[in-house]
Amino acid sequence: MLRIIFPRPYQIEVTRLRQTEFYKLRLHLDQVHLAWVTEWKRRQDDFRIENIRFRHDPHWNSRLFSLQAARDGNTWFWRATGVFLGWGVASI
Repeated sequence: MLRIIFPRPYQIEVTRLRQTEFYKLRLHLDQVHLAWVTEWKRRQDDFRIENIRFRHDPHWNSRLFSLQAARDGNTWFWRATGVFLGWGVASI
């Protein structure tokens, strides 16, 4: 009864000839992949890191969605958010 519900796991036997065929196929795929990778890397342009400079914003910390404004609470939005979160935690 239990063998019907829980049958024994299947066992697949692979012949020696098939193992060597799979091995040759795997070696061939590895060689093809290596050739593709070297060709791809050869075609890539040289990557140059450039210094990207942004113009200075003197009011960067008082912008509405600025992380610094969220931390300092400099805008009405983040002050109100703090109040709502405080009331929400207190009500739990």
